[in-house]
Amino acid sequence: MERGRERKTVFLRLTVCIILQCLVNCVTGSEKLTITPPNGKVELRESRTFICKVEKGDADSILWYDIDDEEVEETDHIRIEGNEYQSQLRIINADPEVNGMYRCVASLDNGEDLRKSITISVIQDPKFENTPPVQEFEEGSDAAVLCHVVGIPDPIVSWEYHQEIVQSERYSILSNGTLVIKHIQASDAGTYQCIGSIRERSVRTPWPITVKVKYIPTFESSEPQVLYSWLGNPVNISCTVRGYPEPNITWSWNSLDLGDIGDISKHSTDIRSVLQVRVSSPEEFSEYRCTATNAQGSASHTVQLREGGFPGIPRQLRAEPHSTTVRVAFDPPGEDSGIPVLGYWLEWRQNSSWEWNRTRIDNEYYLVTGLQPYTPYQFRVSAINGRGDGNYSDIVSARTLSSREPDRPRVSTRNESTGNDIRIFFKDVENGGSPVLRHLIRYKEVEADEWYNVTVNDSSSDSYLLKNLNWDSVYELEIEAENRNGRSVTTYLNVSIPPRPPAAAVGQKPRVGTAGVVGIILVIFVVLLLLVDIVCYRTRRCGILMCLSASLLERSDIERKGLDREADESSDRTTSFTDRCPPLPTVSKHC
Repeated sequence: MERGRERKTVFLRLTVCIILQCLVNCVTGSEKLTITPPNGKVELRESRTFICKVEKGDADSILWYDIDDEEVEETDHIRIEGNEYQSQLRIINADPEVNGMYRCVASLDNGEDLRKSITISVIQDPKFENTPPVQEFEEGSDAAVLCHVVGIPDPIVSWEYHQEIVQSERYSILSNGTLVIKHIQASDAGTYQCIGSIRERSVRTPWPITVKVKYIPTFESSEPQVLYSWLGNPVNISCTVRGYPEPNITWSWNSLDLGDIGDISKHSTDIRSVLQVRVSSPEEFSEYRCTATNAQGSASHTVQLREGGFPGIPRQLRAEPHSTTVRVAFDPPGEDSGIPVLGYWLEWRQNSSWEWNRTRIDNEYYLVTGLQPYTPYQFRVSAINGRGDGNYSDIVSARTLSSREPDRPRVSTRNESTGNDIRIFFKDVENGGSPVLRHLIRYKEVEADEWYNVTVNDSSSDSYLLKNLNWDSVYELEIEAENRNGRSVTTYLNVSIPPRPPAAAVGQKPRVGTAGVVGIILVIFVVLLLLVDIVCYRTRRCGILMCLSASLLERSDIERKGLDREADESSDRTTSFTDRCPPLPTVSKHC
């Protein structure tokens, strides 16, 4: 009870002290002078009011003074309004002339003066004036790209074109921000960035300016100067030009003005005009002129349209025979008819009395298959273009080889999803004139001596799967193809098996081998034997444990007797063991 009263007394005393402190503060020395807003930055041409106020009290007067301690006078940009509670300094249509420090002074009833100062700064972010967004210049002139930036304080002007422009022989930046490019070229055209920066406030304002260069039209040098066609075949004659201002494109034929009849397409700075000529008479194989004109001048591009011919004769026809195939190769025609070669006709037959077999090919080589072994064949080839077929080459003869063993197979391998299974793919290039009957596979680990042999008898099968190879090993493979004439040359290959992944990674449970199963059975047998012996020991006082315990007890008795001779000790142990442990037949009888 007494402790509770003491606590209440202490609490009441603290409460009284706090109340008294608040009353004293309210009566004396609690006044505070504030200016709102506290930030004196004012945007140019903006109006803002700063309020000076005495907190928690009144004042006889609140006045504003400048840096020279003279009372602020009203101007076109400054107004003073207030009462005994507050005074307002109003900035109207802010101008740099109002910059400076202003001090608010409040005179209290007790004769004390409160002072508070604020610095007013008129600011302006970079602003671009009299800066055209598009400016044009004559090619070869010294271009002055205008950029007039104003701001408070004065901004720093820099330029970018793909990257920052630095002072050099070609580029210079004047004090007024103008960028000068000496001997400006068409390649200088593009979008430039004039950047006004005020470092004091970390302000960076860009202004894009498109620079255009006036120049005489120029033609794309890759345009062909000669084109070929034939009667009845329409042909497109084109020209690609660039220039500024954008040029007008016209066509003429044998000095006859055709006007701007071409189909126009535009891409970036390029203008492409396409004139389609329907060749209906020999007179149209003539000269066509593309003329581009703008205010800077004109330029022309001439295209000769000529009559194209049939393709020339392929050269150097060669035939490499095998048992049932012949590899044919040749060189393209040496004569240029003006019309691109589209392909070739390849023909072959057994002798002059047979009809030609024919196939169209796209390249200058081909493997003719399905031939008879040890049989003469004739080959010839002609070229094809848009106008038609050319003349045939000279006939080349070749005799296929006699039946023999196949060529060595082409082999590739692939690891299956299990990881240690390898699928072998084999492809027979040449069967030697007799069908492949089987594939023979031999494999072993690199460091092993024993080879494993596999025969794939299904001739239609092109692969074989080797299963359950050893993890983290390298295998040697030998593959042969066999037909009725014999075996092919051996194809050699090495394959690698990766380390065994965790069982969960391959979706398999850990496997237990034969040794593991035998070990598990032995462990179970030993455990059961121990359990039976323990039961015999506890119930019948017999078994192996009983014999061991009796032997240990006898040894302890002999040590206490202090026998020194080894022979007597051995005899006593034998007698004691016989007396204490029943004979084995007796143990078996009870258990």
